[in-house]
Amino acid sequence: MSMSDSPPFPFLSLPIHLQERILSLLPISYLLPFLSVSRSFLSLLHSPTFPPPPPDLFFLLFCPVSPPFPSLLSFHASSFRWISLPIPSNSPLSLSRPFATSSSLAVSSFPFTGPLHGCHPTGESLVAARMFSTRPYQQIPPMIRVGDPYVLAVIPVGADAAPSAPSDHFQVIAASSSKGGVFSQVYDSRHGEWVPTGEILCQFVVLGNTALVDRSLYVHAYMPDQLLQFDLISYKWKFIIAMPENMMSSHIFSYNQNIYLVAGFEDLGVISAIRVLLLDWGENREPLGWREISILSERDEVFLGFTGGCCWLFHFEAVDRDGLVCLHNSLTNEILFFDVRDRSWVLIPPCSLASKDTKWYGHATEMGLEVLRPVGA
Repeated sequence: MSMSDSPPFPFLSLPIHLQERILSLLPISYLLPFLSVSRSFLSLLHSPTFPPPPPDLFFLLFCPVSPPFPSLLSFHASSFRWISLPIPSNSPLSLSRPFATSSSLAVSSFPFTGPLHGCHPTGESLVAARMFSTRPYQQIPPMIRVGDPYVLAVIPVGADAAPSAPSDHFQVIAASSSKGGVFSQVYDSRHGEWVPTGEILCQFVVLGNTALVDRSLYVHAYMPDQLLQFDLISYKWKFIIAMPENMMSSHIFSYNQNIYLVAGFEDLGVISAIRVLLLDWGENREPLGWREISILSERDEVFLGFTGGCCWLFHFEAVDRDGLVCLHNSLTNEILFFDVRDRSWVLIPPCSLASKDTKWYGHATEMGLEVLRPVGA
Protein backbone atom coordinates (compact mmCIF):
# COMPACT_ATOMS: atom_id res chain seq x y z
CA MET A 1 0.00 0.00 0.00
CA SER A 2 1.36 3.41 -0.97
CA MET A 3 1.39 6.41 1.36
CA SER A 4 -1.49 7.92 -0.60
CA ASP A 5 -3.60 4.81 0.08
CA SER A 6 -3.00 4.89 3.83
CA PRO A 7 -5.94 5.95 6.00
CA PRO A 8 -5.59 9.48 7.47
CA PHE A 9 -5.83 7.96 10.96
CA PRO A 10 -4.21 4.53 11.48
CA PHE A 11 -6.76 3.97 14.25
CA LEU A 12 -9.52 3.80 11.61
CA SER A 13 -7.86 0.79 9.97
CA LEU A 14 -8.75 -1.30 13.04
CA PRO A 15 -11.91 -3.44 12.99
CA ILE A 16 -15.01 -1.44 13.92
CA HIS A 17 -15.68 -3.42 17.11
CA LEU A 18 -12.15 -2.65 18.35
CA GLN A 19 -12.53 1.06 17.53
CA GLU A 20 -15.78 1.15 19.50
CA ARG A 21 -14.28 -0.76 22.41
CA ILE A 22 -11.24 1.55 22.67
CA LEU A 23 -13.19 4.80 22.39
CA SER A 24 -15.84 3.63 24.86
CA LEU A 25 -13.16 3.55 27.57
CA LEU A 26 -12.76 7.34 27.31
CA PRO A 27 -14.93 9.80 29.26
CA ILE A 28 -17.46 11.80 27.27
CA SER A 29 -15.46 15.04 27.53
CA TYR A 30 -12.59 13.38 25.66
CA LEU A 31 -14.92 12.04 22.94
CA LEU A 32 -16.62 15.33 22.07
CA PRO A 33 -13.65 16.67 20.02
CA PHE A 34 -13.78 13.53 17.85
CA LEU A 35 -17.15 14.67 16.48
CA SER A 36 -15.39 17.34 14.43
CA VAL A 37 -12.30 15.33 13.40
CA SER A 38 -13.74 13.35 10.47
CA ARG A 39 -16.94 11.78 9.18
CA SER A 40 -15.56 8.36 10.08
CA PHE A 41 -15.34 9.29 13.76
CA LEU A 42 -18.74 10.97 13.53
CA SER A 43 -20.35 7.80 12.16
CA LEU A 44 -18.57 5.69 14.76
CA LEU A 45 -19.77 7.74 17.74
CA HIS A 46 -23.29 7.99 16.30
CA SER A 47 -23.51 4.24 15.78
CA PRO A 48 -26.28 2.52 17.79
CA THR A 49 -23.77 -0.23 18.65
CA PHE A 50 -21.33 2.18 20.31
CA PRO A 51 -21.02 1.04 23.98
CA PRO A 52 -21.88 3.50 26.76
CA PRO A 53 -18.69 5.23 27.98
CA PRO A 54 -18.09 5.91 31.69
CA PRO A 55 -20.06 8.86 33.14
CA ASP A 56 -18.21 12.16 33.06
CA LEU A 57 -18.86 14.36 36.09
CA PHE A 58 -18.87 18.15 35.80
CA PHE A 59 -19.68 20.70 38.49
CA LEU A 60 -21.51 23.57 36.79
CA LEU A 61 -20.50 26.43 39.02
CA PHE A 62 -20.76 29.84 37.31
CA CYS A 63 -22.95 31.42 34.64
CA PRO A 64 -23.58 34.93 33.28
CA VAL A 65 -25.50 37.22 35.64
CA SER A 66 -28.51 37.23 33.33
CA PRO A 67 -29.63 35.09 30.37
CA PRO A 68 -28.91 34.05 27.75
CA PHE A 69 -26.41 31.49 29.03
CA PRO A 70 -24.20 30.54 26.05
CA SER A 71 -21.86 28.54 28.29
CA LEU A 72 -21.20 27.52 31.88
CA LEU A 73 -17.94 27.71 33.81
CA SER A 74 -17.52 24.16 35.04
CA PHE A 75 -15.02 22.21 37.09
CA HIS A 76 -14.03 18.79 35.79
CA ALA A 77 -13.15 16.88 38.93
CA SER A 78 -11.32 13.94 37.34
CA SER A 79 -8.87 16.18 35.46
CA PHE A 80 -8.87 18.94 38.13
CA ARG A 81 -9.40 21.75 35.64
CA TRP A 82 -11.86 24.47 34.69
CA ILE A 83 -13.76 24.04 31.42
CA SER A 84 -16.23 26.31 29.66
CA LEU A 85 -19.09 24.12 28.43
CA PRO A 86 -21.31 25.54 25.66
CA ILE A 87 -25.08 25.15 26.00
CA PRO A 88 -26.94 24.44 22.73
CA SER A 89 -28.79 27.57 21.66
CA ASN A 90 -32.05 25.64 21.22
CA SER A 91 -31.95 24.33 24.80
CA PRO A 92 -34.28 25.82 27.45
CA LEU A 93 -31.23 25.85 29.72
CA SER A 94 -29.73 28.63 27.61
CA LEU A 95 -32.49 30.89 28.94
CA SER A 96 -33.15 29.72 32.50
CA ARG A 97 -31.35 28.07 35.39
CA PRO A 98 -32.53 24.61 36.50
CA PHE A 99 -34.68 24.14 39.57
CA ALA A 100 -33.28 20.63 39.99
CA THR A 101 -30.87 18.27 38.27
CA SER A 102 -30.11 14.56 38.46
CA SER A 103 -27.59 12.67 36.35
CA SER A 104 -27.75 14.63 33.06
CA LEU A 105 -31.42 15.57 33.45
CA ALA A 106 -32.54 19.09 34.40
CA VAL A 107 -35.93 20.68 35.10
CA SER A 108 -36.28 24.39 34.45
CA SER A 109 -38.80 26.99 33.39
CA PHE A 110 -38.98 28.05 29.78
CA PRO A 111 -40.50 31.36 28.65
CA PHE A 112 -42.69 30.98 25.57
CA THR A 113 -43.40 34.01 23.41
CA GLY A 114 -46.58 32.64 21.87
CA PRO A 115 -49.66 30.80 23.15
CA LEU A 116 -48.86 27.25 24.18
CA HIS A 117 -51.04 24.65 25.84
CA GLY A 118 -50.03 24.04 29.44
CA CYS A 119 -48.20 27.29 30.15
CA HIS A 120 -48.36 28.94 33.54
CA PRO A 121 -50.13 32.32 33.78
CA THR A 122 -46.71 33.96 33.78
CA GLY A 123 -46.08 32.65 30.27
CA GLU A 124 -43.57 30.08 31.50
CA SER A 125 -43.76 26.31 31.37
CA LEU A 126 -41.77 23.64 33.16
CA VAL A 127 -39.59 21.56 30.86
CA ALA A 128 -37.20 18.65 31.27
CA ALA A 129 -34.04 18.64 29.15
CA ARG A 130 -30.72 16.85 28.95
CA MET A 131 -27.81 19.10 29.84
CA PHE A 132 -25.65 20.02 26.80
CA SER A 133 -27.72 17.84 24.49
CA THR A 134 -29.47 19.00 21.32
CA ARG A 135 -32.21 16.41 21.79
CA PRO A 136 -35.75 17.83 22.14
CA TYR A 137 -36.93 18.81 25.60
CA GLN A 138 -40.11 17.51 27.23
CA GLN A 139 -42.80 19.92 28.34
CA ILE A 140 -44.28 19.34 31.80
CA PRO A 141 -47.90 20.37 32.51
CA PRO A 142 -48.60 23.03 35.15
CA MET A 143 -48.33 22.01 38.78
CA ILE A 144 -51.43 21.71 40.97
CA ARG A 145 -52.00 25.24 42.23
CA VAL A 146 -51.99 24.78 45.98
CA GLY A 147 -50.13 27.72 47.48
CA ASP A 148 -46.97 28.56 45.53
CA PRO A 149 -45.50 25.20 44.48
CA TYR A 150 -41.79 24.75 43.78
CA VAL A 151 -39.69 21.88 42.46
CA LEU A 152 -37.77 19.85 45.03
CA ALA A 153 -36.15 17.16 42.88
CA VAL A 154 -36.12 15.36 39.54
CA ILE A 155 -35.39 11.63 39.50
CA PRO A 156 -34.73 9.48 36.40
CA VAL A 157 -36.77 6.25 36.47
CA GLY A 158 -36.47 2.99 34.58
CA ALA A 159 -34.00 0.16 34.33
CA ASP A 160 -31.74 2.14 32.00
CA ALA A 161 -31.58 5.30 34.10
CA ALA A 162 -27.77 5.17 34.45
CA PRO A 163 -25.88 8.34 33.40
CA SER A 164 -24.18 6.54 30.51
CA ALA A 165 -27.51 5.41 29.00
CA PRO A 166 -30.21 7.61 30.54
CA SER A 167 -33.89 6.79 30.54
CA ASP A 168 -36.37 9.16 28.92
CA HIS A 169 -38.70 8.75 31.91
CA PHE A 170 -38.51 10.70 35.14
CA GLN A 171 -40.37 11.89 38.22
CA VAL A 172 -40.56 15.47 39.49
CA ILE A 173 -41.34 16.08 43.16
CA ALA A 174 -42.77 19.46 44.16
CA ALA A 175 -44.08 21.03 47.36
CA SER A 176 -45.89 24.12 48.63
CA SER A 177 -47.14 25.54 51.91
CA SER A 178 -50.79 24.92 52.76
CA LYS A 179 -53.03 25.65 55.74
CA GLY A 180 -52.44 22.21 57.21
CA GLY A 181 -48.69 22.14 56.64
CA VAL A 182 -46.83 21.26 53.45
CA PHE A 183 -48.62 19.94 50.37
CA SER A 184 -46.66 17.74 47.95
CA GLN A 185 -47.25 16.46 44.42
CA VAL A 186 -45.46 14.17 41.96
CA TYR A 187 -45.27 14.24 38.18
CA ASP A 188 -44.41 10.98 36.40
CA SER A 189 -43.51 11.37 32.72
CA ARG A 190 -44.88 7.88 32.02
CA HIS A 191 -48.37 9.06 33.01
CA GLY A 192 -48.14 12.72 32.00
CA GLU A 193 -49.91 14.29 34.96
CA TRP A 194 -49.34 15.65 38.46
CA VAL A 195 -50.68 13.54 41.34
CA PRO A 196 -51.33 15.01 44.82
CA THR A 197 -49.45 13.11 47.51
CA GLY A 198 -49.28 13.17 51.29
CA GLU A 199 -49.16 16.32 53.38
CA ILE A 200 -46.65 17.08 56.12
CA LEU A 201 -48.67 18.13 59.16
CA CYS A 202 -46.15 20.72 60.27
CA GLN A 203 -45.45 24.28 59.17
CA PHE A 204 -41.99 24.72 57.65
CA VAL A 205 -40.70 27.95 56.18
CA VAL A 206 -39.24 26.07 53.21
CA LEU A 207 -38.10 22.62 52.12
CA GLY A 208 -34.48 22.75 51.02
CA ASN A 209 -32.10 20.44 49.22
CA THR A 210 -32.66 16.72 48.82
CA ALA A 211 -30.71 13.44 48.80
CA LEU A 212 -31.77 10.15 47.21
CA VAL A 213 -31.22 6.73 48.81
CA ASP A 214 -32.89 3.75 47.11
CA ARG A 215 -36.50 4.81 46.55
CA SER A 216 -36.57 7.37 49.35
CA LEU A 217 -36.01 11.09 48.96
CA TYR A 218 -34.56 12.78 52.04
CA VAL A 219 -35.40 16.46 52.40
CA HIS A 220 -33.77 19.18 54.49
CA ALA A 221 -36.63 21.20 56.02
CA TYR A 222 -35.99 24.61 57.55
CA MET A 223 -37.54 26.37 60.54
CA PRO A 224 -37.99 24.07 62.29
CA ASP A 225 -34.88 22.29 61.01
CA GLN A 226 -35.73 18.65 60.37
CA LEU A 227 -34.69 15.78 58.13
CA LEU A 228 -37.73 14.36 56.33
CA GLN A 229 -38.19 11.24 54.23
CA PHE A 230 -40.50 10.96 51.21
CA ASP A 231 -41.21 7.40 50.01
CA LEU A 232 -41.24 7.43 46.20
CA ILE A 233 -43.43 4.30 46.08
CA SER A 234 -46.09 4.97 48.74
CA TYR A 235 -45.82 8.78 48.42
CA LYS A 236 -45.84 9.09 52.22
CA TRP A 237 -43.82 11.49 54.38
CA LYS A 238 -41.98 10.63 57.56
CA PHE A 239 -40.10 12.67 60.15
CA ILE A 240 -36.59 11.22 60.56
CA ILE A 241 -34.54 13.36 62.96
CA ALA A 242 -33.94 16.94 64.06
CA MET A 243 -31.00 18.79 62.58
CA PRO A 244 -28.13 19.88 64.85
CA GLU A 245 -28.37 23.31 66.44
CA ASN A 246 -26.28 26.43 65.72
CA MET A 247 -25.99 25.84 61.97
CA MET A 248 -25.57 28.89 59.73
CA SER A 249 -25.30 26.99 56.42
CA SER A 250 -26.05 23.35 55.71
CA HIS A 251 -26.46 20.81 52.92
CA ILE A 252 -27.45 17.14 52.95
CA PHE A 253 -26.08 14.57 50.51
CA SER A 254 -26.02 10.82 50.00
CA TYR A 255 -23.27 8.39 49.15
CA ASN A 256 -23.10 4.60 49.30
CA GLN A 257 -26.63 4.40 50.77
CA ASN A 258 -25.78 6.78 53.64
CA ILE A 259 -27.05 10.26 54.48
CA TYR A 260 -24.53 13.00 55.31
CA LEU A 261 -24.77 16.60 56.43
CA VAL A 262 -22.15 19.27 55.77
CA ALA A 263 -22.76 22.34 57.92
CA GLY A 264 -21.15 25.57 59.04
CA PHE A 265 -21.51 25.98 62.80
CA GLU A 266 -21.85 29.41 64.37
CA ASP A 267 -19.75 31.04 67.06
CA LEU A 268 -20.27 34.74 67.86
CA GLY A 269 -22.21 35.34 64.66
CA VAL A 270 -19.77 33.75 62.17
CA ILE A 271 -19.02 30.22 60.98
CA SER A 272 -16.14 28.95 63.07
CA ALA A 273 -16.06 25.37 61.77
CA ILE A 274 -17.40 23.28 58.90
CA ARG A 275 -18.38 19.81 60.02
CA VAL A 276 -19.43 16.73 58.08
CA LEU A 277 -21.85 14.47 59.95
CA LEU A 278 -23.04 10.96 59.15
CA LEU A 279 -26.53 9.79 60.12
CA ASP A 280 -26.22 6.53 62.05
CA TRP A 281 -29.03 3.97 61.80
CA GLY A 282 -30.09 1.12 64.07
CA GLU A 283 -30.78 -2.48 63.12
CA ASN A 284 -34.41 -1.70 62.24
CA ARG A 285 -33.47 1.39 60.24
CA GLU A 286 -34.33 3.75 63.08
CA PRO A 287 -32.19 6.92 63.20
CA LEU A 288 -29.74 6.92 66.10
CA GLY A 289 -28.19 10.37 65.65
CA TRP A 290 -25.61 12.45 63.81
CA ARG A 291 -21.94 11.44 64.13
CA GLU A 292 -19.08 13.73 63.14
CA ILE A 293 -16.68 12.24 60.60
CA SER A 294 -14.67 15.32 59.61
CA ILE A 295 -14.13 18.89 60.74
CA LEU A 296 -12.50 21.95 59.21
CA SER A 297 -11.87 24.58 61.87
CA GLU A 298 -11.00 28.26 61.58
CA ARG A 299 -7.41 27.39 62.51
CA ASP A 300 -6.93 25.18 59.45
CA GLU A 301 -5.06 26.64 56.49
CA VAL A 302 -7.70 25.36 54.07
CA PHE A 303 -10.44 27.11 56.08
CA LEU A 304 -8.50 30.38 55.95
CA GLY A 305 -8.06 29.95 52.21
CA PHE A 306 -11.80 29.39 51.80
CA THR A 307 -12.53 32.65 53.62
CA GLY A 308 -10.14 34.48 51.30
CA GLY A 309 -7.86 35.27 54.22
CA CYS A 310 -10.39 37.52 55.95
CA CYS A 311 -11.22 34.95 58.67
CA TRP A 312 -14.94 35.76 58.35
CA LEU A 313 -17.39 33.25 56.94
CA PHE A 314 -21.13 33.82 57.18
CA HIS A 315 -22.62 31.55 54.54
CA PHE A 316 -21.75 29.04 51.85
CA GLU A 317 -23.61 27.46 48.95
CA ALA A 318 -23.18 23.81 48.06
CA VAL A 319 -23.70 21.21 45.36
CA ASP A 320 -22.82 17.53 45.49
CA ARG A 321 -22.56 14.47 43.30
CA ASP A 322 -21.05 11.01 43.73
CA GLY A 323 -19.52 11.66 47.16
CA LEU A 324 -17.98 15.01 46.20
CA VAL A 325 -19.34 18.17 47.83
CA CYS A 326 -18.49 21.58 46.38
CA LEU A 327 -18.79 24.60 48.71
CA HIS A 328 -18.85 28.18 47.43
CA ASN A 329 -18.04 31.30 49.46
CA SER A 330 -20.20 33.95 47.77
CA LEU A 331 -18.18 36.81 49.27
CA THR A 332 -14.83 35.70 47.84
CA ASN A 333 -15.82 33.21 45.07
CA GLU A 334 -13.50 30.65 46.67
CA ILE A 335 -14.34 27.01 45.95
CA LEU A 336 -13.75 24.17 48.41
CA PHE A 337 -14.25 20.45 47.77
CA PHE A 338 -14.88 17.71 50.32
CA ASP A 339 -14.46 14.08 49.22
CA VAL A 340 -16.37 11.74 51.54
CA ARG A 341 -14.47 8.74 50.19
CA ASP A 342 -11.17 9.76 51.77
CA ARG A 343 -12.55 12.63 53.91
CA SER A 344 -10.22 15.16 52.33
CA TRP A 345 -10.64 18.94 51.91
CA VAL A 346 -9.18 20.63 48.83
CA LEU A 347 -9.21 24.27 47.73
CA ILE A 348 -9.74 24.66 43.99
CA PRO A 349 -7.58 27.09 41.98
CA PRO A 350 -9.59 30.20 41.03
CA CYS A 351 -11.21 30.28 37.62
CA SER A 352 -9.67 33.07 35.57
CA LEU A 353 -12.90 33.45 33.59
CA ALA A 354 -15.08 34.08 36.65
CA SER A 355 -15.74 37.76 37.28
CA LYS A 356 -18.30 40.23 38.58
CA ASP A 357 -20.29 39.44 35.42
CA THR A 358 -20.80 35.84 36.53
CA LYS A 359 -22.78 34.34 39.39
CA TRP A 360 -23.15 31.02 41.16
CA TYR A 361 -24.95 28.34 39.14
CA GLY A 362 -24.66 25.43 41.57
CA HIS A 363 -25.49 22.21 39.74
CA ALA A 364 -23.69 19.05 38.69
CA THR A 365 -24.17 16.80 35.67
CA GLU A 366 -22.93 13.47 34.44
CA MET A 367 -22.60 13.54 30.67
CA GLY A 368 -23.77 10.41 28.91
CA LEU A 369 -24.26 9.15 25.39
CA GLU A 370 -27.06 11.64 24.72
CA VAL A 371 -24.56 14.44 24.06
CA LEU A 372 -23.03 12.37 21.23
CA ARG A 373 -26.33 11.48 19.61
CA PRO A 374 -27.84 13.58 16.82
CA VAL A 375 -31.38 14.91 17.16
CA GLY A 376 -33.91 12.12 16.67
CA ALA A 377 -31.43 9.32 17.34
